Amino acid sequence: MKRNGQVDLAVPSHWGQLILSVIRNPYVLAGVVFLAFFFFLYLAALSWADLSFVMPLTAMSYIFAALLARYMLKEELSWFRWAGTVVIILGIILIALDSRQRTEENGMTKYQQSINGGVTHSAAKGRNS
Repeated sequence: MKRNGQVDLAVPSHWGQLILSVIRNPYVLAGVVFLAFFFFLYLAALSWADLSFVMPLTAMSYIFAALLARYMLKEELSWFRWAGTVVIILGIILIALDSRQRTEENGMTKYQQSINGGVTHSAAKGRNS
């Protein structure tokens, strides 16, 4: 809005300008790069642990947001927000303390067993060789 002024979306010719201004914005480009980086890290984490373990760990973004808002942007955060951040931290600690990060039986996840028809990991390796 500050650079290009008000855009009237009722006029189709303004759509192209809007799209080009968004594509050329370095902040949007940086956001897309970070999002792609997060996506691939998330996929890697899902290959190592169950979704029920990995998903709550993504809540760490709220902690980073609170810390960055306070110390980088110099925002004043109320004690309610800090208390909420502490609750999130406690939840992450509870999830991380669970020793079962992956549901495995015979070296395979339940999904892998369903794909292989219940065949054990060693038998599936021999069958694929």
